[in-house]
Amino acid sequence: MTISNKAILKTAFAALLVLAPLPVAAQSAAQIRLSDLKLKIDPAQTTVSGISSGAYMAGQFQVAYSGLVKAAGLVAGGPYDCAEVSTGGVATAIVALKRCMDVAMGASDVDALVANAKAREKAKEIDPLSNMAQAKIYLFNGDGDVTVKRPVADATDRFYRALGVAEANLSYVKLPKAAHAYITDGYGAACDFIPKEGEKSEYINNCQYDQAGAIVRFFYADAKTPNASAAARQPQLFNQAPFVGDTSRSGMAKTGYIYVPEACEGGAQTCRIHVAFHGCQMASNLIGDHFAVNAGYNRWADVNNIVVLYPQIDGAAKPTSNPKACWDWFGYTGYDFARKSGFQMTAVRKMIGALAGE
Repeated sequence: MTISNKAILKTAFAALLVLAPLPVAAQSAAQIRLSDLKLKIDPAQTTVSGISSGAYMAGQFQVAYSGLVKAAGLVAGGPYDCAEVSTGGVATAIVALKRCMDVAMGASDVDALVANAKAREKAKEIDPLSNMAQAKIYLFNGDGDVTVKRPVADATDRFYRALGVAEANLSYVKLPKAAHAYITDGYGAACDFIPKEGEKSEYINNCQYDQAGAIVRFFYADAKTPNASAAARQPQLFNQAPFVGDTSRSGMAKTGYIYVPEACEGGAQTCRIHVAFHGCQMASNLIGDHFAVNAGYNRWADVNNIVVLYPQIDGAAKPTSNPKACWDWFGYTGYDFARKSGFQMTAVRKMIGALAGE
């Protein structure tokens, strides 16, 4: 299939998630510095997850830093570096839209995806893929997801199996009625809610399924189930500026959110880090702290000594190339977006390092 219409390329970025923004007031609360938290962190238990573009970010971050990141949860996402793997020089934004979300260009070639990852490994642009044999991978795709379609999720499952992820370490959940959203047990819109163009949405749907809990239980063998229905406290704003550099290049916000359980404060106990990546149009300057508060991770963090990091994209930083405030999984920050050297990859890695006292 040949795609040469420049109009398609021009609109591809905007079409990566055709949902409308939900404006919120600028954040004014005091910001903390990650290095001031003085936490005691076990970096060997670092995990990540994300929804939509955040799922792609979680996946590429785990593959690139597989020596550090032991597990990844991909909610409505696809395989590593999907947008770069094509023939005929098709722009990554087009591939992202037409192969890695919709499948109008055909489903992804898993063999080509694996070969691409091995090429990145050989060039030392990512950690050794042999680490994937010990990695845990949680995949999720709703039956009602019309944004990232089932063949994309199926290709992701095959990709991880081809990389050597053990059967026991791979969970692939397919939920009836679930639309393209982060899924909760009790908060959000109806399970099958799909916002119309221009309609406000937080992209968090209530399907009576505790997705955050499912992820935590799968990742951590010693996970305890919380008795409380809500977290004990609220996430805090932290200063992202030292990590993200020029926001017009990185596309990241100057502030993010972090949830620190009381047990972890001041290094009282050894804790672990989970990074939760929001999806397109779920950044804080669009929906405030709703993802950080309502996704469901924090009450699980309270009883499992997990510090939850919620890094943020700036919806206004790159209005032309990233109008929907997505994480970069299609090249808007540069050619190395899915490699350890990428702007956003490096920024999040530095945040983890600051928390771990590196």
